[in-house]
Amino acid sequence: MTKYTSKEKEMIRRIAVIYAVGIAGFSVPFTHRTFMQLTPLVLLLSLFLLIWYDRDRSKGRQLNRKLFYLLVFTAGFLIEMWGVNTGALFGSYLYGDGLGPKIAGTPLLIGLNWVLMIYLTSAIFTPLRRNLLIGILWPSLLMVGYDLVMEQAAPRMDMWSWQYGVVPLQNYLMWALLSLTFHTIRYAMKVCDYNRMALPLFVVQAVFFLLILLLN
Repeated sequence: MTKYTSKEKEMIRRIAVIYAVGIAGFSVPFTHRTFMQLTPLVLLLSLFLLIWYDRDRSKGRQLNRKLFYLLVFTAGFLIEMWGVNTGALFGSYLYGDGLGPKIAGTPLLIGLNWVLMIYLTSAIFTPLRRNLLIGILWPSLLMVGYDLVMEQAAPRMDMWSWQYGVVPLQNYLMWALLSLTFHTIRYAMKVCDYNRMALPLFVVQAVFFLLILLLN
């Protein structure tokens, strides 16, 4: 079990406070719009936090990591662009203004969101024994479980919305397929992510979306 230093515990508390303020802000109609506009900033801050606490132990495979996450960003963005403009991959949905500037109806930050999710789920399991179950299957299932909550909360944050307000099964199947694909490529490239803040941030974000869903 990971033992956190006093400084790390303080950082975790600060992360929790930031997201708690976000929950309160989204729950009050007067401030809802303002906090919606702050969503991209919080996403970027979360990414910078992970970069700060990242510990590269890839033993000469730094280039592999950079190439892999460039692939995730590019592929994630292009797949989302295809999906939102055709409805062929995830089902019929539209992006709102909650994730910032868009190209062809697709927020630029959605590529970073894929990077964030792959990295978080990778780093949570990397300290464990390396095998196909821990390296590919469990991280992928964790992503699908996270998506089950996020998809319900996203429309309330104007991130994206689904036709008729119903998330199709097709979306979750595609998420599972993409998660398995990205984590399989990562595993094959021997990309290992070590970050002590990955699990706390993942838990805080999951609780955040769950409370947004329950309170709004």
